[in-house]
Amino acid sequence: MLCGGYTPLFLGGSHPFPQDGIVTREIYGSNGYVADRRQCSSQRSNPIQVKACPGNYYVYRLVKPAVSIPKPTYCAVAFNTPSYDPCNNYTSLDQPWRATNSTGTYTCDKDFNWNGWYRLMYNGMNIRMPESCVDENKCGTITPLWLNGSHPQIEDGIVTRLVCGRSGSDCCYYRSAPIRVRACPGNYYVYEFVRPTLFCSAHCADVSTIMLISTTTMAAISTKLNTTTVTFNDPCNNYTALDQPWRGTNETGLSICDRDFNWNGWYRLLYNGMNIRMPESCVNQYRCGTDITLGLCGSHPQIGDGIVTRGVCINSLWIYRYYYYYYYNGYRDSFMSIRVKACPGNYYVYEFVRPNFCNAAYCADVNTITPSIAPTAITGTAVTADNITFDPCNTSSVLDNDWRSIYNSYRG
Repeated sequence: MLCGGYTPLFLGGSHPFPQDGIVTREIYGSNGYVADRRQCSSQRSNPIQVKACPGNYYVYRLVKPAVSIPKPTYCAVAFNTPSYDPCNNYTSLDQPWRATNSTGTYTCDKDFNWNGWYRLMYNGMNIRMPESCVDENKCGTITPLWLNGSHPQIEDGIVTRLVCGRSGSDCCYYRSAPIRVRACPGNYYVYEFVRPTLFCSAHCADVSTIMLISTTTMAAISTKLNTTTVTFNDPCNNYTALDQPWRGTNETGLSICDRDFNWNGWYRLLYNGMNIRMPESCVNQYRCGTDITLGLCGSHPQIGDGIVTRGVCINSLWIYRYYYYYYYNGYRDSFMSIRVKACPGNYYVYEFVRPNFCNAAYCADVNTITPSIAPTAITGTAVTADNITFDPCNTSSVLDNDWRSIYNSYRG
């Protein structure tokens, strides 16, 4: 009941960069109680188009929301670029109880007065938020909060990331308020922490990322980088091709089980030699050559995003999980996470992992089939989305409605 209506509408994916041009994003609506797992995706509206404009603002091609949604309103949240560099203006949080190995206390970040930017420390050493699931009752709290997405690079500037909390087998059962993050020189990060929406939760610090790097060490590393060629295994160049047409969203009649495969490393999806990617929306049961279809919970990344973490969603009304001895309503829920990267040449690579149930398989969306073309071979003229021949950054209407704010309560 915020944003002036009953069902606030929000963007189902990250905002684009200026170089991305016009992109299409899904629109979701939230209603119900905070503890309701369906809160953030219980309603799905019509997609819209978005573009990032010079001057640090965005334009949206808004459309009439889905008629099935009760009193929907497009939301707005203040997003001002600070006039200062948060890398030089932050508060240090040296609280070891936030560590992912800390138990026995129940501190709630909801009780703190958050204001500005914060740098995570662990007994004077650099540490950062975890990028993957954290068990309950860790990090000195009941519901530990982790970053659902990769940390940015320095050149990315300030980015926005989703924040998740685990309940049972669902790593993103709870979705707290998003935060902004920046990478800083000196191998540390600053976070614009805000008051979580959950009753008792806390932002975590990943003990596996503890670093103590002095200025002298950083100078030595910088010198070495200037004189040495550094190589790493880019998954865009080091993957296994999965050209298995039975994974197509139009395939039926099989019961393949990806749990029987020995998954190891990164994989690129192909369809008879052509690029294809995972679906970003629900796929009916008994498709993709299996009984239980696995899709991506969220949008695919842009090349500039690097490696990101995404939940894996299923579409199966009832799944019996024998090791928990109960039936689990798994519709559109995330059982596990995988990592994804966008690669030059208009394809994606996925770090698939072994599903913990059968019969289930990763899907390939036949609506996304594109020829495999090397980036150097791409020629021709640019095509604008939906044949838009004008720049919407220069032709837009201003929506300055204070009731759209996420802090504005229901008016009806």
